[in-house]
Amino acid sequence: MSKRLVIVGAGGFGREVHTWVDSSPAYREHEDIGSIVFLNDYEPEVPVRAPIIATFDGFEPGQGDLVLCAIGDPKARRVVVERLAARGARFATFVHDRTIIGANVTVGPGSILCPGSIFSSDIHLGSHVHVNLNCVVGHDVTIGDFATISPACNLLGAATVEDSAFLGTAVTILPGKQVGAGAVVGAGSLVLKNVAAGSTVFGNPARPIGERR
Repeated sequence: MSKRLVIVGAGGFGREVHTWVDSSPAYREHEDIGSIVFLNDYEPEVPVRAPIIATFDGFEPGQGDLVLCAIGDPKARRVVVERLAARGARFATFVHDRTIIGANVTVGPGSILCPGSIFSSDIHLGSHVHVNLNCVVGHDVTIGDFATISPACNLLGAATVEDSAFLGTAVTILPGKQVGAGAVVGAGSLVLKNVAAGSTVFGNPARPIGERR
């Protein structure tokens, strides 16, 4: 029996994920995906191209359901995933057909890897990680659970992004540097030194918001 892919969140990223899955015939064949549906708590502003079958709390996972959480905010994503997991949801791992995966790259359940991104070698991605379009992830990089990597980011050799961190578009992290758990790095920033857990930084070089240069 073919499986039903359940995308959690019908906002912008959820609609993108629907598009990426639809444009990945090899993935759909390998996972035996027969249909795609959404969960959402409200009527989306932009119509979606698949049925919305339930709210987050109203969803009861079926035997043939695989779930992908497409909520961009790491903290909100964790809350929803934990609620769904408690009701027995099984989580898919999505790697687009045009993603390049090198040797010894591990990807945790629930993670979403979008087209055009490159993962070189000896990389670990945790559970429910989002890596958006056209990112480059170098050797020996570690990305923790529920982290969000926005489009066009560059994570250079042995960089670390800890759990629930958020990288805005076009962030570059230099080799060996660390972004702490729950930290936010603003779009276009260059990370030259470690970013403290829970902090928000921005700029070139990245500094805490409000810090004088």
